[in-house]
Amino acid sequence: MNTIAYKCPCCGAPLTYSSTANRLECASCGNGYDIEAIEAMHPAEGGSVQFALPTDTFQTNDAGEMQAYVCKSCGAELMTEETTTATECPYCGSPTILPDRIEGGVKPELVIPFTVTKEQAQQAFNGYFKGKRLLPNIFLHTRNRIAEMRKLYVPYWLFDCDAQGSIVYDAEKRQTERQGDWEITRIKHYIAHREGRMCFESIPVDGSEKLDGRITESLEPYDLSAAVPFRPSVLAGAMADHADVDAHACEGRAVERVETSISNTLRGTVKGYTSVTERSKNIRAEGGKVTPVLMPVWLITTEKEDKTYTFAINGQTGKLTCDVPADKKKSFAWGGGVFAGVLGLSVLAMTLLDQLASGTLLMAAILAAVVALIVVGCLRGQLKQAAQQSAAENYVREGSFDLQVSFDHFLYETTQRRRIETKKD
Repeated sequence: MNTIAYKCPCCGAPLTYSSTANRLECASCGNGYDIEAIEAMHPAEGGSVQFALPTDTFQTNDAGEMQAYVCKSCGAELMTEETTTATECPYCGSPTILPDRIEGGVKPELVIPFTVTKEQAQQAFNGYFKGKRLLPNIFLHTRNRIAEMRKLYVPYWLFDCDAQGSIVYDAEKRQTERQGDWEITRIKHYIAHREGRMCFESIPVDGSEKLDGRITESLEPYDLSAAVPFRPSVLAGAMADHADVDAHACEGRAVERVETSISNTLRGTVKGYTSVTERSKNIRAEGGKVTPVLMPVWLITTEKEDKTYTFAINGQTGKLTCDVPADKKKSFAWGGGVFAGVLGLSVLAMTLLDQLASGTLLMAAILAAVVALIVVGCLRGQLKQAAQQSAAENYVREGSFDLQVSFDHFLYETTQRRRIETKKD
């Protein structure tokens, strides 16, 4: 049997129960604590999020209406309507494709049809290169030709679950004052416990090993209300990637986003403290469900100096993302120019106001650095670079958050003293 030794949060000495005060008391430093506060500091660790995986597979009659192709070059498994003739792999462009069977694979339940036309996708690609200050010169000095353009349904797994989170925080309130030649800081230590419930619907994780997860997550969100039941005829004129990463392998990414969302939401309810740190966390879920779907994506590649760059466009919304990097020299030039300009204006203003000193100069330099970072960050944002989504706030059912436990307990107070150095004449 496991045992728990309760120790004083202030000095680490063992705590004993006082029946008179109905508290846990420390004989070493004299502090006393509410039982609820100490118990909250030792919650059960762990927790898990599990999903029921889909079991509906392609049957013989489905195989009669569709064809599957396996690319010899990259191994991608692709599905088409039975009348479609495969000409190239959407991922590597290889024309070496062999017919295969799809019977036994997991069958998609829903498909979001393409609403963005080929012409609109081409316009989005051509318009991307305008006004991008940090775009590498190879995209500015030569024509940006489309090497390959592919209309592809990408396999996704949509994860639903009702998640419960319980997090305990160490929190502090600091108050500093001056007493003569001393700076006195009083720190009040608290334990904060938050527990809440949230419902998540249709968190997307792509099931294609060939497509970078940063690209697919950057194309979010899709409007699932426009989805239609899967039928082979929906694939006419396009190709569909057969999921080569199963739902179980994709669970981890969905769990990460669920845990991050619950952690962010519960942390947002802990207010009024100078600092807050997470002590322990327990997140679990029930009613987990997985739905296989196909999402529309236009894949465009362009070649520059023997390198291939990928552009992806959400086939429903037209949102674009890519793997084009920011030019490092231009980034440094813009950052340095903004820093110098802001610092120069600040120094001029302080000189005119007769407030120029080492302290104000340092503050001006910090301000200039912050402004430079913000400007460069905004310019990098224009490049629409692919990046993973950190959480799943967009997939929380509206009004589902329920804060079930919220209490804050004062533990003890500490004092810090610092002698203030005085300048000698």
